[in-house]
Amino acid sequence: MTVSDRRREISDLLLQKGKVKVGDLARRFQVSTETIRKDLLELEAQGFIKKNKGSAEVLVETSASAYSRKSEKYIETKKKIAREAARLIPPHSVIFIDAGSTNYQLARQLIMRKDIIVVTNFTPIAELMNANEIKVILIGGEIRQVSGATTGMLAAYCIDHVHADLAFLGTSGFLDSSGPCVENFPEADVKRRMLQNAAKSYVLADSSKASTKAIVKYAEWNEITGLLTDDQLDCRVMKNLENEVNVITVNTEEKE
Repeated sequence: MTVSDRRREISDLLLQKGKVKVGDLARRFQVSTETIRKDLLELEAQGFIKKNKGSAEVLVETSASAYSRKSEKYIETKKKIAREAARLIPPHSVIFIDAGSTNYQLARQLIMRKDIIVVTNFTPIAELMNANEIKVILIGGEIRQVSGATTGMLAAYCIDHVHADLAFLGTSGFLDSSGPCVENFPEADVKRRMLQNAAKSYVLADSSKASTKAIVKYAEWNEITGLLTDDQLDCRVMKNLENEVNVITVNTEEKE
């Protein structure tokens, strides 16, 4: 594990737990306590944490960390998908990241990427980026209570005035559909506009979404650059998808 990977994992733990002990981190990563102290000093310098004697804690409790704790379903698979997605982002990119738990995991992979600009309609992602001094543009609009995403005319206006290099989009499911779907028209409109205003677009979806139906399709698969999912996708579904879109799979059996 590289230094940057270890520090990213430490950041993840802090976001999940709020506070961690130096000794626990040293045992987890099999390094000395002095090495962990250096990691924490670096994260403290970034304004992300507050280092105490023998421990560290998140500097500010944000809705991002609260959201993280509520989004644990398929969490390890989502993290692996997010890591693979992060590898697709070249230096100095402008990227759309829409709302959703897998996209939030992608945002957590980017907290060391000072070279990028993130444009998002999801407050937890915006807070996470801002806390780590990543340049972020929060799209305005009406906040939907269920998803926490901003939608509506203001959101549409903002998106239409940005040209991004990549868009990372979520989906509620795509059972019996020729493309990724969501549960309502306002969020479908946001995703559609992000897709149209980005040079490349990727859908991030764990394999459970293939057996979940949602009512509003926001794109055909052949309009999407790639689908990032996991290797538990049904073989027949995989074959059908591969005829329409580039499918990138992560290995769920691979150890962290």
